[in-house]
Order: sequence, then C-alpha cells, then structure tokens
Amino acid sequence: MAVGERPLNLLILCPDQLRADYLGCYGHPRIGTARLDALAAEGALLERAYCAAPLCGPSRISFVTSTRLSEHNHRNYGSTVDFGVPNLVRSLKEAGYRTGMFGKNHCFQQDQLPEIWDELDEVCQGNYDAHPLYRRSFDAFPMDPDSAFASDARITREASGFIGRQEAGRPWLCWVNWQSPHPAFTCPEPFFSLFDPGQIALPEGYRTPARGEPRRVRNWRISSRAQEASGDEVRRAIAAYMGQVRWVDHLAGQILDALAASGQEGSTLAVFLADHGELLGDHGCFHKIPVFYDCLTRIPVILRHPEGLYRGRFRGLVEEVDLAPTLLEACRAPVPAAFTGESLHERLVSRRLDAADGRPTALVEAGIKAPTWPEPWPEPQKAPFPPHSFGPGAMITDGRYKLSVYYDDTPELYDLEADPRELENRFEDRALEEVRERLTLEMCRRMLGAGVRARLTPVWPEGPDPRDTPMETAVLRERLRRRGEGSECPLTFWCS
Repeated sequence: MAVGERPLNLLILCPDQLRADYLGCYGHPRIGTARLDALAAEGALLERAYCAAPLCGPSRISFVTSTRLSEHNHRNYGSTVDFGVPNLVRSLKEAGYRTGMFGKNHCFQQDQLPEIWDELDEVCQGNYDAHPLYRRSFDAFPMDPDSAFASDARITREASGFIGRQEAGRPWLCWVNWQSPHPAFTCPEPFFSLFDPGQIALPEGYRTPARGEPRRVRNWRISSRAQEASGDEVRRAIAAYMGQVRWVDHLAGQILDALAASGQEGSTLAVFLADHGELLGDHGCFHKIPVFYDCLTRIPVILRHPEGLYRGRFRGLVEEVDLAPTLLEACRAPVPAAFTGESLHERLVSRRLDAADGRPTALVEAGIKAPTWPEPWPEPQKAPFPPHSFGPGAMITDGRYKLSVYYDDTPELYDLEADPRELENRFEDRALEEVRERLTLEMCRRMLGAGVRARLTPVWPEGPDPRDTPMETAVLRERLRRRGEGSECPLTFWCS
C-alpha cells in the first residue's frame, strides 16, 4: 500500500473548558503555550470554530456523532449516547483501528466502554465537588500531585505508553480527555504560581452587568457567589486558570514527544480541541451555563497532518459537527452517511482558508427542556446543578453579528466587530432591525433543518433511515429485537 493510501493513526487531545483566546496561537499575549503554538505552526488552526453546545456531554456527543443537540437531544453534563449510533470511534474501530481512551468519557454509555476501547482509563473528577478546598465557583488552589484528584499526569503517562506499544502496520486511535482547565481552578506547582495575580486585569464589565442581559446570567452570578468575589479573588482565579492552560500545554507536549519517540509522527494525524470554553469572570461569572458568549462557545481546534497537507489559519465559520467527517476523510476511513457535518479536508488540502470558505452561519444550542428558574437559588452553588436547569436556547452568528434566542429568557443581539466582549445587547436597537430579522429567519431555517442530511436519495444507503426515525431509537429497537430472538447484537452494528 502506497504511503498516501495508508490509513492514518489519530491522536485526539481534548482539555475540558479551554477558551480559544487563552492560547498564544489564538492571540493571548502572555500565556506562553509554546507546544500548542508549535503544533499550530506545523498544521492548520481553525480561527472561528464553534462548539455544538457549551456543556461537556452534549458537545462531545455532537463531536463524535456529527449530529446537533436538537437531533441527539442529550442535554446535560453526564449525557451519553449508544455506541450503535454512527460515530467517529465506531467508524475507526470497524476499519480495524486499535483504540485507547484516557480521561473522562462524557460520550458513550458507561457499560459499553470496555467493548469500545482496547485500552481504557476512564476517570472524571466532575467539578472537584468532593475537594475540601472547592467551595465557590471561583476558588483557586494548588493541586497536590499525589492527591486522588490529580489524574491529568497519570492519563498522560498512560496515553504515551499506549502510543509507544502500538505495532507498525495497524492504525490506532488515542483519545486523551484531561480534566484541566475545568474548575476548580487548580493544577500542580510550578504551574499554579506561574502568573502573578497582581498583573491580571479584571474582566471588562465584571462589576457592571451588561445592558439587557438574560436573567439566567444574573441568577447564576448570585447563586454561584461570583458577585461576592473580591478583585484579588477574581485575579487569583484567572491567574490559576492561566496556569492550568500552561499545564495542559506541558502535558500535550509530553504526548507529542512520546509520539515522535515512537517513530509514528509521520503517520499520525494530531488534533487538539476543547469541548467548550469558560466564563472566567466575563459577565461577572465563572464556570459555564447555557448562554452563547464567545468565551464559552468559540473553541480552539488545531490539526496537524503528518504529510504536511494542512497549513495555515482557516478563517471561515466552522461547527463542531464538521470535525468528525474531516478527521475520517483525512484518515482515509469511511464517513457515515448519517453524519450532518461538512468535511473540511479538501478545503484544507487546497489551502482554501478564507472566511468565504467556511459556513455562512454557525449554530449553537444549549439548555435543558425545562423552564429557566425565575430567581437565584437561595443556597450557594459552585457549579450549575439543578434547579438551575436553564431553559433551552439557540445562537446563530454570521461572523459579524450574533443572535441568541431563549425559550423563556431575554434575547440577545451583538455586533462582534464593535463589541467583541458582548456587553451591549442591541436586540431592541432599530438600527439593527434588518440584521435581527435576517438572523431570526436563518435561525428558524437552521433549527428546522438541524437533522437534514445533504444526500438527495429516496432510499437511504445504510442502516435505518435517520430522516424519519431517531438513530438511537432505531438502535435500541434492533437491540431489543435481537435479544428477543436470542441472537448476538454487537455494539458496532448499524443494521439494514
């Protein structure tokens, strides 16, 4: 088999809750993420990539299945999807890949994990909820490297070992899901103390709420006690988050070094992406809630192709659902017909990187199907657990303007050019009436078509037709049917 025809190995490096604007290659002036900046210089960086949802489980399910939130309908933190639904990992497994996953799952059903992954260390620290030093959403403290909560270094070693043990001739997938830089704001020394809080500026508008903000933002600011934070506490949290980002950069470098030492760098597609961002003091809040500010929804995505086929900065709009088809096409593996995303592979290879080469709009969704709680919860919360269920909402952006609409909360419209911090809600501004109407109509169209596939065919080419039956429903029905007949029902089936 010629070099250009061999399947590529796939290395996915995924931190939790990493803002795009906190990497050097995305413009942060002080962060010093040398390893990730080098990875971007050797590959392609997606400047305007948006997550499917600013929440862990829903975002990762959209990534792996290339379906949007309103189709897969998994809406909360710990949501998981049946592996029988067409997805990135299943496609590679069926193509003969060895698979290893290290870190948090937030994706597939827990009881299916041992059959999915050939090597597995599934560990999720949540919000460090049981840690005695994590009491408020903005708490920051150094992590004892010997603590049971310190899992990032361990899974990095395990992933590096997995890569080093792979035999030539059989492709592999290694997926690393770090806890950092998720709250609490903690990491080991010396990274925790790398940045002086005294040199950190308070986020613009931290003490002055944005005009026309949704009530969910106010409620969360109060319930999470963020409005009680002193200036020093806010600066300490931001400095600690920066240390966490440098910790992730360090860990990513260790795995990339292990890849190079194994001699497989020339046959491995390396991908770095986050599931969503972090408020980090923007809008007077920390952590994440179902709102759509760029600090939460714009994600870093870096792709290094081993044959040097990807280079430069892709300036167009990209949705998270576009990533799985891109990776499968790059790895020379079949792309399921059920995927809804658009592969960027040919555009990256041919260096079509302008804004016009991306999507006309990007759609993001969030929120559980329940009313938004009317007032702040009287008991302090350090993470947005129930009853802060936050009613559903959706956002659409054309790159210049951003419209956010909620089932039962204040709509928002921002001019991202004039107001990149999204502090002036112009939804009622008559000067933007045409923009509001245009984006409202486009949002309606996009939401109605959230599950539409591009294929024009009266007969679906593979498995149950996702155009008229939810895929997970079809999987469960077939699983029950086969069990009733006493026949085997492998996880990887997508039955015709």
